[in-house]
Amino acid sequence: MRFFGFGKKRPPPVSGASTSPALPASDAGHTAPVLQEIVVYGTTDGTRCRQLRALLEKQGYTYKDVRVDADLGTRAWLQRTTGDDALPKVFIGTQCYGGLEDIQVLAFDGRLQRLVHGETLQDGPEDDVAALKKDLNAVSMITLLRQGEILTIREGGMETDAWAEPMANPPTVYYEGSPRPLTELERIVEDILTRLKDGEIEVHWKEKD
Repeated sequence: MRFFGFGKKRPPPVSGASTSPALPASDAGHTAPVLQEIVVYGTTDGTRCRQLRALLEKQGYTYKDVRVDADLGTRAWLQRTTGDDALPKVFIGTQCYGGLEDIQVLAFDGRLQRLVHGETLQDGPEDDVAALKKDLNAVSMITLLRQGEILTIREGGMETDAWAEPMANPPTVYYEGSPRPLTELERIVEDILTRLKDGEIEVHWKEKD
């Protein structure tokens, strides 16, 4: 499931939340353009939610931190708007740009700062996927698998596929011919990358028809 392009609806107002502008620390003291607000929807204790907050803080961004642990109304709105109920979710302005892995990629290649400063990214979804496929690292691999891409793993003369189904009930990742809980995705990707580094396997992304 791809998040880019979702989130056209404006996030609901949140009482008591910080509304500080999202400004990188490196731009402090300079005349700033109109900045887009970053809003993070997540839970208090979720590992991925904590990692996302830490990433934004390390990058020097301020953001509106919306905890939805028991807020069923906002969680239902997020599911309708983005297409799934996974957390965290990040809005920049009025558009959702996905979760942890999506923001990691945007921060890594500089597009996050451009978005916050109000720029419109020219790259389309196909260009973004192609760029991710060029780099076999943990962030790009997790992102692509979550978006429905299929990774073919060749070991000896045999090939098997790995893919994720975030919308399944329960959310599932398929690896080595068997379904696993989606929560194991990061560990599975680490295993794939270790085997690839050791020369045990070869991998490539399957072309879609």
